[in-house]
Amino acid sequence: MKRIGLMSICFSFFLMTGQSAGVHQKPFVMAHYYTWYTTGTGPHAHWGAWGKSEPSLYHPQGASPERVLFPPYVREISSCAYPLVGAYDSDDPEVVRWHIRLAKAAGIDAFLVDWWGPANWQKPSGFTHDVFVKTVLPIAEEENFKVCLFDETPQFAADLSDVKNWIVTYLNQFKDSPAYLHFEGKPVYGIYQHPVGSLTPESATELRDYVEQGVGPIYWIVDKMLCRAVPPEKGDFDLYVPDDWLALSWVDCFMGYSTFGIVRRYEYEDVRRMFGNVVNQVHDKGHKMLLPVHPGHNNSKIATEPWVMPRRDGQTFSDYLRAAEETAPDFIAVTSFNEWPETTVIEPSRSWADPYQYLKILAQWKSIQFIQPEEPRRVTNPEILE
Repeated sequence: MKRIGLMSICFSFFLMTGQSAGVHQKPFVMAHYYTWYTTGTGPHAHWGAWGKSEPSLYHPQGASPERVLFPPYVREISSCAYPLVGAYDSDDPEVVRWHIRLAKAAGIDAFLVDWWGPANWQKPSGFTHDVFVKTVLPIAEEENFKVCLFDETPQFAADLSDVKNWIVTYLNQFKDSPAYLHFEGKPVYGIYQHPVGSLTPESATELRDYVEQGVGPIYWIVDKMLCRAVPPEKGDFDLYVPDDWLALSWVDCFMGYSTFGIVRRYEYEDVRRMFGNVVNQVHDKGHKMLLPVHPGHNNSKIATEPWVMPRRDGQTFSDYLRAAEETAPDFIAVTSFNEWPETTVIEPSRSWADPYQYLKILAQWKSIQFIQPEEPRRVTNPEILE
């Protein structure tokens, strides 16, 4: 009788989940999505984020997209890879739709959309706000895709009250959209911090209290992964979340945007060990963990003293995915979908033999078939090739 009961339980599980009991599930996959790009040939008449006037290792005079390197359209951009469709405007609906379809084809479940609110230090002023409101969110709704905000402003704004009011205003506008990501019935909000960001546990709690009074319960994902030498005499490193942040019970999930910014390791064994330590630490304190996975990093066109995480023809990305999965985080985030200046992208690039290589690696890891969506044809930027 006991054996029959166990079989019955397993069969019921199969009916509820669509799979047999014990089948391993991949973590929920997000990807960091950037909306700060404009072109000089598009409607904004400005090369936003595609160029950099300051010197770098590869461009001592700065990188200017006004320079055409290979006629008719390959320009001098501040990235060590070149987009398959050329430089684009982030509010081009055809490009955004293509990006979302690529993400779905590769098994990405949601975009963490980089967000600077209506801040006037952007050019055009408030650009990331406008892109999200007018382009990304509506198209995500049409494409049945999930997005949420990944806010960079709390650590940079001169007045935290501005940030608090922005979050309340815009989350109330977005949270009920069918495309806005929810966990545990709550809208997801991510907060980015530089490793030495100005937010403290006290100011972060003040922000949280104010926002939830105006919006209601929120699922908070907070970037606070750091590194330390352990033990110092061996020159080894460990990833961790500081104890004073772990003590904040209201933080639902901790994350780290990168490892390349705090500890420059990319070999599978090192990453597996460091990920395992930080996941265990965060889980032991009752929080969830989101781990970053990287295809590579190369900031040689925006820095005079750059650092390169080699892609190794996709091996780095595969190793990060493997290491993250084996340490059982709750979520992973690809860093990034389209951060071109640091060249951490998985967006198709004509710099690789197979422009779709990294999306295919992700799809294979998710055990799905990558079906390439049609490339954008009607675009506001005339330099995107058909």
